[in-house]
Amino acid sequence: MSEPKRKPGHQPESYDPKDMPEIMKLAERAQGQTEPQGASQATSSSGGSGSIPGIRGVWDGGKGHNFGLPDCLAFIWERLNETVKLDFWDFAAVAGDSVAMVYNRNPSTHCSYSVSGYLAGPEHTAHVFDAIGYAHDYVTVTQINANKGKYLQQVMHYIDHGLPVLALTSLADVPGWKSDVADYCLIVGYDNGGQTLLLNIEEKDGEAQLLPHGVSGDMKMDLIFIGDKQREITMEELYLGAIKNMTHWLTLPERDGMFFGAAAFRAWADDIEAGRYEDKKTHLWDDYGVYVCNLATSPAIPYFIFKKLAKINPAYTHYMALHDEIVRLFPAFKPDDIVPDDGKDGLWSELEHLRGGFNVTRKVVRNKKRRGKIAAALRSYAGRLDQAVRMLEKEVQGT
Repeated sequence: MSEPKRKPGHQPESYDPKDMPEIMKLAERAQGQTEPQGASQATSSSGGSGSIPGIRGVWDGGKGHNFGLPDCLAFIWERLNETVKLDFWDFAAVAGDSVAMVYNRNPSTHCSYSVSGYLAGPEHTAHVFDAIGYAHDYVTVTQINANKGKYLQQVMHYIDHGLPVLALTSLADVPGWKSDVADYCLIVGYDNGGQTLLLNIEEKDGEAQLLPHGVSGDMKMDLIFIGDKQREITMEELYLGAIKNMTHWLTLPERDGMFFGAAAFRAWADDIEAGRYEDKKTHLWDDYGVYVCNLATSPAIPYFIFKKLAKINPAYTHYMALHDEIVRLFPAFKPDDIVPDDGKDGLWSELEHLRGGFNVTRKVVRNKKRRGKIAAALRSYAGRLDQAVRMLEKEVQGT
């Protein structure tokens, strides 16, 4: 997948709020604002502060929202008052997160165990923004630290006009973020003239967990500013694009020990059988349980899209046949489910039966006979994914 062209961002020596993108005006109108909410003209010495209103949490695992990028983008989308309503599951399909399983042979880096986590960076981000019809400005940590004052002013200006800023970072670089996984989060406020940023990092017990993060030294996060709308999109266009890209995500080649799609299941199976998890140095949650967790929230292919597309436009009723074929390959979701709700597909249940699920123990993975059965279940699933890829390729070629 080639990288879509990005609209060049504004790159003066200092940020000029007069060069306000149209997106900020749209966000203001969506919130009924007539005046900015904060004071982004303040310098770090003046102690200005501000935050966007109505902050909800992200990364809510209880809802199955286990991937940072889709939930952060859904949050931003809610601020734009778009007529096309997109949710976490729509963004997860566009980003590839709910399409392809992932597996990492390296020790966990605690990024999101997903396509968007493993491919995090300018190219993948550009793909997603292009799919939703918006420009964006991706600013790397090197660029930021070369002119930090400018970019902090830009962050504050976005916040003051009701727009969060997408940030890509890590647990190691945000010490206050107490979690087992992190990559994308949202900047939703600031204090001390921008020397403290307010990060929206997760939802817990129905409440947004907001983390004050000091940036008096070097910044340790990339920043992504949503830009102006480039074109109108429709749900039909979005779903067709997501379907056409499914085989891309499912057949991504291995990258530095990271695997995708059927290859992820096979690599995981090989490592189980070879005894990777016998060693106490290999963490049974960070390097095993997280992949079971993926199965619980977004197993196989998000085939709900086929049903939705057929409802949007009767010309695509043939996708219902594809939906039914894939359901037969991956049983245990009720066919009428739109998105995963109870977290149990066939493989999830099979792994639990084999004691190789969420609560796998060292005793189980050291038992060659039992781990062989676990590996066989994963390989069987991979074989069915291969069949699904062939079905998808045939369907897409025919459209």
